[in-house]
Amino acid sequence: MIQTLTTYWQFLKKPKYLRFSKDKKMLANDFVWLLLLDLIFTCFIIGIYYSLSSIKLIETYEEKVDLFETYGFFGALFMASILAPLAEESIFRWQLTKRYASIYFVCLTLALIVIYLSKREDLQWSIVVFFLILSFIIHRYIKRIRISKRHQLYHRLYPYLFYYTSLLFGLIHFSNIKGLTLSDPTFLIFTSTQAFGGLSMGYIRVKHGLFYSILLHSTFNLIVFLMEFLFSYLKVYLF
Repeated sequence: MIQTLTTYWQFLKKPKYLRFSKDKKMLANDFVWLLLLDLIFTCFIIGIYYSLSSIKLIETYEEKVDLFETYGFFGALFMASILAPLAEESIFRWQLTKRYASIYFVCLTLALIVIYLSKREDLQWSIVVFFLILSFIIHRYIKRIRISKRHQLYHRLYPYLFYYTSLLFGLIHFSNIKGLTLSDPTFLIFTSTQAFGGLSMGYIRVKHGLFYSILLHSTFNLIVFLMEFLFSYLKVYLF
């Protein structure tokens, strides 16, 4: 455990592109201990949320969609533990080892952020086209510079890409909460667990491959899903 978490911490201090590890024992250790770390952090944040909401220091929010009510148990299980991990890991983590794809990922997500902040529906397509052109220009420029300089630039910017991806992964989830906006600091509570998980999933993706980051994401969601189902069952039948 100590070696796994120490290596993980060293990576987080300066994220970098890694060669895929073929060590199955290391993979198992990374998977188990990072999953446990994510679950502990999530329980800690949930405890803070309910403690603060119980004494009325923060407002209580609900999710926009009740998966159990909308899709039923098995439909919600599929959405949470299979569909969401596949889609989200493909969008957020796939590009972490794809140098040119990361350019388009950053530019297109920045376009979406600008659209959200500007709230100008009439300019949405203009903003998207602008950032697409910008990404193409950056792509062409990087391909023209020397390989050695290209590698130096990529490694220098990689930590920012890694943390940007994790932060964005967390922020995108605040839209799941009914009535919550960025003007309410409570959004930090709702997004911190996803951003924290994004770090470990990104690390697994870079070190072991996309399949294992999807598997980690799926396993985490499955455990949380079952805990929520059990809690809702106990709430209905015991209280």
